[in-house]
Amino acid sequence: MDALNISPQKDEVINSDMYYNLVHGMCVSNLAYQIAKELDFDESKCYELAEAGIVHDIGKLKLSSYLYGRDENTLAVEEMKYIRMHSKFSYDILKNKDYSDFILEAILYHHENFDGSGYPDNLKGTEIPFGARILRVCDVFAALISNRPYRSAFDVNTAVELMIEEVKNFDMQVFLAFLRVINSENSISFYDI
Repeated sequence: MDALNISPQKDEVINSDMYYNLVHGMCVSNLAYQIAKELDFDESKCYELAEAGIVHDIGKLKLSSYLYGRDENTLAVEEMKYIRMHSKFSYDILKNKDYSDFILEAILYHHENFDGSGYPDNLKGTEIPFGARILRVCDVFAALISNRPYRSAFDVNTAVELMIEEVKNFDMQVFLAFLRVINSENSISFYDI
């Protein structure tokens, strides 16, 4: 890594972040597929949501100068504005890579909240593409059950309780399907990756 002028400490952070993002993407992907099945999507749409889940955060690669090698875990307001562009960056990276509009819209809008408080466009309710509404629930859950630099992972029950407190952010049809999936005896272990 020295040829790239990356210090050993920064290399460790990058490897850790790459691992986290891979595991996060797999969790989002598996859960999105299961929720789509629960909502009676056809197999092709379930598969597309699984694809979207794997690559939904690829735009974070453009943010490495803000994320790696920081001395503190907090971000300035201006930096947060830039980081909130990752879904648009993901869309831009993938739009010429033969992904369907369904996948691209799900990725672009996966941080929109059902109450209109999300980003990048403050879409509200059914203005948000259905695939993005599914990814939103999956992304939040996967983040909550993962260790982060600023906190330890929550157990599944605590994660669900926290999501219930913020249920205004989610499409209720999707959220109820999510609850059925994670409480199903037949559910795959999408969060034990």
